[in-house]
Amino acid sequence: MTSSSLSMIPVKGGSGNAFVGESDNKRVFIKKNCSPFLTSVYLEGITPQVLWTKRTAEGDMLAAQPWINGHTLKPNEMNDSRIGKILRHLHQSEKLIEACRKLDNEILFPADLLEQVLSKSSIFETNGFLANVVIELSETLPELKATDIAVVHGDVNHKNWLVDDESDKVYLVDWDTVLLSSPLVDIAHVLTHYIKPEEWEKWLLDSG
Repeated sequence: MTSSSLSMIPVKGGSGNAFVGESDNKRVFIKKNCSPFLTSVYLEGITPQVLWTKRTAEGDMLAAQPWINGHTLKPNEMNDSRIGKILRHLHQSEKLIEACRKLDNEILFPADLLEQVLSKSSIFETNGFLANVVIELSETLPELKATDIAVVHGDVNHKNWLVDDESDKVYLVDWDTVLLSSPLVDIAHVLTHYIKPEEWEKWLLDSG
């Protein structure tokens, strides 16, 4: 299947940058203007294979991956032990850190992350309780050491985890939010959104 012979159909419920590519009854998943980091992640086995990339006449970059017959994880499936192991692989990969640096990804420190959150809503200024929380956070921000910096996915929502129903392999997809920061950005999201507090220690131990 070549890029020139494809018909592209937008994926329902997508952001407008995801398409089903079809040609001769074969399908591929097409992402428009995705992160150039995608190929590096595929080589680590974390996301599906990148079949080809192509720049269109309009200047958009297309990346094709195999069409996976599978499903995205449901919230109650996020306690799968493979989730933690995939994140550990991601966060400990020196090759991915090097690839991310080559793309000039800036390091986001705890103060930067807090500023991002505050800029998204004025409620932190108008709500007294939240304003006090912000003050306390600002005064107790942890130090991010150079040795602790890792490649972080940045949006480990259950909808970004894809299971191949044929091989049962789990993939982490949608890499538009990738950044260099603390692994806790990803880990804290999984723990606080999907894992019961009394199971946090076990989840961390199982994840290595």
